[in-house]
Amino acid sequence: MASAEYRLEYFNLRGRAEPVRWLLAVAEQPYQDIRYNKETEWPRRKSETPYGKLPVLYVDGRPLSQSVAICRYLGVRHGLAASDPWLAAVGDEVADSVHDLLPHGAQIVYAKLANDTEKSKRLATEFYTSTLPPAVRELERRLQQNTYFCGDQLTWVDVFVTCYLSQMKGQNSDCLNSAPKLRALMASVTKMPSLKKWLDERPHTVM
Repeated sequence: MASAEYRLEYFNLRGRAEPVRWLLAVAEQPYQDIRYNKETEWPRRKSETPYGKLPVLYVDGRPLSQSVAICRYLGVRHGLAASDPWLAAVGDEVADSVHDLLPHGAQIVYAKLANDTEKSKRLATEFYTSTLPPAVRELERRLQQNTYFCGDQLTWVDVFVTCYLSQMKGQNSDCLNSAPKLRALMASVTKMPSLKKWLDERPHTVM
């Protein structure tokens, strides 16, 4: 497949665009990393984007919205997707289960940014003691028979999961202690040379 011209639009944050950036790094694809100021630039740009939301990945000028759809597309295009329909569906299930955790984590971050210490502590305690552990247990169970979530092949799902769980682990270093296979997977993903280069060089942001 011929190479594409990629333009990724988001805010100056990691957030929902970060797994897209990780996948582009793993696939060693150059792209424009456009970061809008949320207060001054985004209001003018919002009406021009699909659904009025970011991230948006432009592929040869064509817009694709929704972060999971973008990651899945990049996986298929760059050989990072399961060819078996069942394994591909299992991967989608895993990615969606992790994606469901994001609103909980975002609430913690927003409370911190608002300097609401009491609320952020309460939300963090609830998330890391009640919400996250069942998801981690299931992800660990999925890896008992395989190295990766879609069998014996690294796919976009492994990169996607590693990206988001790394952010969660950054806020609570003990949250994956009960999941050795999951930690091993994440370590193998983050050691990939092209991704490690991105992690070492990416802009520092508040979240």
